[in-house]
Amino acid sequence: MKVPPTLSVVLGNLLKKPATNPFPEKEPVPVPEGFRGKLIYHVDKCVGCRLCVTVCPAGVFEYIPEIRKVTLWLGRCVFCKQCVDVCPVNALEMSDEFLLATYDKYDDSLRWLKNDEIEKMIEEKKKTQKKPAQK
Repeated sequence: MKVPPTLSVVLGNLLKKPATNPFPEKEPVPVPEGFRGKLIYHVDKCVGCRLCVTVCPAGVFEYIPEIRKVTLWLGRCVFCKQCVDVCPVNALEMSDEFLLATYDKYDDSLRWLKNDEIEKMIEEKKKTQKKPAQK
């Protein structure tokens, strides 16, 4: 009787050490150069060009026309880095952070510019627009 080739591979792997990092028990492995982790959004640099909205395959970005900025839903992100490459003012970058697990995909830790922050920015913009008109 001939032994199937996959059986020898399975039996050989049973005797080897695990190839993965036992993460919860030990510190995470250092990330390699060029790692694509959590997306970082610099709101003050953003000019509202909407290139990130156009290029994102996962629909992470939502444009807010009142303030000419975007908000991000990181729960949808596939970490492809297309938005970072296309941004003309470098308002987006990838970090080394990869511990993003949560039970709620709408968790506030996975979103930039929450609703109250957006409303505050809209009010501030309206105030700055009214000041020159009153002079």
